[in-house]
Amino acid sequence: MQINVDAAWALAVFYVWLRLGCVFLLAPVPMVQGTPVVVRVLFTLALAALLVSGGGVRPALASFGPGQVLLGVIGEVVVGITLAFGVFAAFGAFAMAGKILDVQSGFGLGMVYDPVTRTGAPMFATILNMTGVALFFALDGHHALLRGLAFSLQRAAPGAGLELSADAAVAQFGLVFSYGIALVIPVILCLLLLELALAVASRTLPQMNVFVVSIPLKLVAALTIFAVSAPTLGPAMQRVYRSIFTYWESVLR
Repeated sequence: MQINVDAAWALAVFYVWLRLGCVFLLAPVPMVQGTPVVVRVLFTLALAALLVSGGGVRPALASFGPGQVLLGVIGEVVVGITLAFGVFAAFGAFAMAGKILDVQSGFGLGMVYDPVTRTGAPMFATILNMTGVALFFALDGHHALLRGLAFSLQRAAPGAGLELSADAAVAQFGLVFSYGIALVIPVILCLLLLELALAVASRTLPQMNVFVVSIPLKLVAALTIFAVSAPTLGPAMQRVYRSIFTYWESVLR
């Protein structure tokens, strides 16, 4: 029994596997650190084979010379890192929003255990990161991510590389700050008003220890306002997820 394997197909699977490996390794959504390395490798390899077979993808240059293969590998790593940056920057908005709240509310003084990174993390940052990942899967974002990867194979053939767009990368990086503030703007404004009220109280009653009084007030206010405004996070989170694919379209022109 002979098994014939198309060399061009195998080369395309190898290139796509490198691209998917970079995306899944750097992006914070699909991978969990506790997942065994063998599972990650087999999953990306199987997904690469399915994408290549289902889409009829072939490498840009079906050459098996060492120089051509090396250039193809470098090109796929660059493409994978570029695509992963879009996901990483978008989810960085949740971490940015959480850290702003932790500093403003006082929770930054304490750390909680993050089971994903296995390190200490502020409370609001951990809550928003977990909520963002859960809502990403609830909104079928993982399916959209797979469609985006298939779209990248149509726009940038395996081994062809990618012409980087600095403007798109800078714009995506800027969204970390703008969307991060937009996610928690109600809590930030309310905490700002509370700070102003405490400042007036400290001028009126100089004998009052404002630092001691402000900590429990800001903790309770931040938790209460965040709980009340939590149902309004959906549209803002959808804009964060949509920015991933907008960025991919801009860099894959």
